[in-house]
Amino acid sequence: MFITGGRILNPLSNRYKYLLRTNSATMHYPYPIQVSGYLPPSNSTDHLPFEQIRKFLLSVARAMRVCAECPEHESAVTRFSEDIVKAIPKSPPAETMLPSSELRKARDTRLAQQLIQLCDDLPWTESPRTPGMGNTIALCVFNNLFDLKHHTVGLLYLDPQLAYPEHNHPPPELYLTLSGTASWRYGGCDSYRGVSAGNLLYNNPFDLHGVRAEDTPLLALYLLWHAEVT
Repeated sequence: MFITGGRILNPLSNRYKYLLRTNSATMHYPYPIQVSGYLPPSNSTDHLPFEQIRKFLLSVARAMRVCAECPEHESAVTRFSEDIVKAIPKSPPAETMLPSSELRKARDTRLAQQLIQLCDDLPWTESPRTPGMGNTIALCVFNNLFDLKHHTVGLLYLDPQLAYPEHNHPPPELYLTLSGTASWRYGGCDSYRGVSAGNLLYNNPFDLHGVRAEDTPLLALYLLWHAEVT
């Protein structure tokens, strides 16, 4: 699917289609499913697989670069890759959450499957835009794990049938949809449109945007870049 007016950029192309394959025979989940809740405070980074997380983010950047439709987006993603390669690990927030058990159903792409294998080690937090929703609407902000100089990057997760409220912000933003079909408002549109996994969406500065999960959980990665990254 390729919609220019709606600001859906190229879906992952054949050059990168291995990221979209689902192979249940080779999928494995090395971590047990855990009951949701808050983890106790910890300043230790010994248990965190920083290099696996870095590798995942670099894979995401490669997919976004394939999908990028204009030099500005390609440059932003390239600089994000450079930022990640050089980023120094940080101690995670003192209090984080376990992910929703529904997250393990979010496996529409190979990138989502990679993420599932890391999900219990990531610093999930409640979104300040949805207080009281716990891990049913959650964020994982990778700036809490790496000292990223010029980008804000993270994961947005929604349980089925939940919505993330409309909002805007000064930096431009790309979303890569990793799993789930959802209704998105984005790119200056006034209405919501259905978007499946494997699409790249763009929001201009101050575009009002939001998303509503449908019958499956939604997992997407967002990337914002700041004025000095052009």
